[in-house]
Amino acid sequence: MPLLEMRHITKAFSGVYANEDISLQVEQGEIHALLGENGAGKTTLMNILFGIYQADRGEIIYKGKPVKFRSPKEAIEQGIGMVHQHFSLVNKMTVLDNIILGLKDNSPVLDRKAASENIKALAEKYGLFVNPNARISDLSVGEQQRVEILKALYRNVSLLILDEPTGVLTPQETENFFGVLRKLKEEGYGIIIITHRLGEIMAISDSVTILRDGRMAKELITAETTPEELSAHMIGRPLAEKSHERPAALKEAALSLRGVALSKGKSGKQLLNHIFLDVRKGEILGIAGVEGNGQKELAEVITGIRKPSDGTVEFNGKNINRLSVKERFDMGISYISDDRHNDSLVMDMTVTDNIILREFNKPPFSKKGILDYKKAEEAAGKALEEYSIKTSGKSGIKTLVKLMSGGNQQKVILSREISQAAKLIVASQPTRGLDIGATEFVHQTLMKQRNQGKSVILISADLEEILGLSDRVAVMFEGKIIGVLDRKEADVFKIGLLMGGVKGEEKADE
Repeated sequence: MPLLEMRHITKAFSGVYANEDISLQVEQGEIHALLGENGAGKTTLMNILFGIYQADRGEIIYKGKPVKFRSPKEAIEQGIGMVHQHFSLVNKMTVLDNIILGLKDNSPVLDRKAASENIKALAEKYGLFVNPNARISDLSVGEQQRVEILKALYRNVSLLILDEPTGVLTPQETENFFGVLRKLKEEGYGIIIITHRLGEIMAISDSVTILRDGRMAKELITAETTPEELSAHMIGRPLAEKSHERPAALKEAALSLRGVALSKGKSGKQLLNHIFLDVRKGEILGIAGVEGNGQKELAEVITGIRKPSDGTVEFNGKNINRLSVKERFDMGISYISDDRHNDSLVMDMTVTDNIILREFNKPPFSKKGILDYKKAEEAAGKALEEYSIKTSGKSGIKTLVKLMSGGNQQKVILSREISQAAKLIVASQPTRGLDIGATEFVHQTLMKQRNQGKSVILISADLEEILGLSDRVAVMFEGKIIGVLDRKEADVFKIGLLMGGVKGEEKADE
């Protein structure tokens, strides 16, 4: 008897089907992958199972009995837990308080000591090591995810739903996380993992349900399929073959960092520690490293968001230390931030407004201080066509960006930041949270810019992405460039050692 069956689930919003006649089943002790592009209906389907939404049609059979959860509370009480893509933790509270939040027992006073011991025992059993007394705001993203899983296990769930669980994890954290999933599987838990990463599916899952445009495209046994077959079913076509054409980069530097340092507050802690680095014209320079080692600060110093406490930033031979973000953009420095919602988009504004955000006060969008909205809409229309941006419903360029999928939001940013005037593109985690089709598009776009002689700085936690696109790879550790590797000599092992602070024979640019 399957642990879970979802039969013919259908759900529509404003007449548009998010899920249409979808069925799947999960056995005890099975890791079942739910694969699909952004907007394919994966999260909606799981939100129905978890009681956040109610299906319009279909039924759910759990542990052999028909169920209909009207709220997440009811789903949890029946043994179903869900770890969402964006964690639901209270940052100012401790791990212990977050895990026991909302729980009741028969005693008048909660036994915090016993709860803490139970959490420690669970953490030890499954390798989810975390200090129960630590404050959530002091934990890394990987540690916060462990808390979310412990919170579910503490409530005695039998089925665990994980929505894009590796989207914010480093490769090392992902490998550790998979070890946890394998232990849970051995214990007989049913696990549904929502993802769009083919390598992860092949590494961790037993079976796969693929969704496309709200419908079920295919059910497969993982051991009997290939990444190529998965991608073809997911996006409805084979992936384009990667071009091997790679014109040689010029020796001339577009950007030069000379002893660039960045201190934090009165403590004087070095976020960037006297970095020497050149970015050549016509190259993609990959920046690798465990997150939190200065990558974001480096991007913000280059783009003008932060001012260096020491050293100089030179662009095309000119010292730009004193220039603002806007002045640097006008010189040709573009920025694709790792946090598109907070840094790159105004979520309550339309596609058109976001596309002209950088240049709304310049021709052709502005004449004598008056906005020519017709020109703005023409530019937005071209961007939709050139970047294959999909909007919700019939709103088109008037769609609010908050109503769009992550992949299409990222395309809006690309269409704005990658212009003819752009000479240096700083791309920080440009494919994080994107499905395989959108990721392919971003990669092709960056390579096209590189082949046109522009410079690209690619900051990514995905080593496959770094190795696949970069001409050279610079590795950061504790705010320093600890090594720079040429494309031909770079591999996961060498980069991994540098990421851990082990410096070999390679030298950083000086």
